[in-house]
Amino acid sequence: MSEQITQVPWKERFSLRFFTIMILIWVLDMLTKYWALGALGSGKTISVIGDLLVFRLVYNTGGVFGTFQGNPFIFHVLTGIAIVFLLLYYAKTPDYSTTFSIAISFVLGGALGNFTDRFFRPGVVDFIDMGIGSYRWPTYNLADAFISIGAVLLLFSFAKEAKQAEKVKTNHEKS
Repeated sequence: MSEQITQVPWKERFSLRFFTIMILIWVLDMLTKYWALGALGSGKTISVIGDLLVFRLVYNTGGVFGTFQGNPFIFHVLTGIAIVFLLLYYAKTPDYSTTFSIAISFVLGGALGNFTDRFFRPGVVDFIDMGIGSYRWPTYNLADAFISIGAVLLLFSFAKEAKQAEKVKTNHEKS
């Protein structure tokens, strides 16, 4: 079963489903960060799966995956600009699919979670630490996970849209 890409007026794109997904991700992110602050705030770590998955509190004052630490204002502004850009892009893109809508709501929900942290905390609360021994993935949070999943879904959506556009072009050339 193929998902149809259709033209939908921008007012219909910002549906209850779109906002529900976005707000649920934001709330879930805020709740898990609140839990992490309480459970891990005193330097405590919780081993979930040995050394593979550990919960450990870290404040990220920089960008994605802890890059450019100590520049919270710059990333606050950049995150705000990214949120506005995504909302405008979503509203103005002529083609629309369910995958595209979910992807944008995932990215926006996660971005709002990290944006909120930058206002009320000394940095973004990260607490999910994964790796093997000294080979560790940068510590992250649920907002980061949803942003990453949303980005992958966006790529999938763009690839599907390009494939359908090519199919339409080929069919048009044959007729």
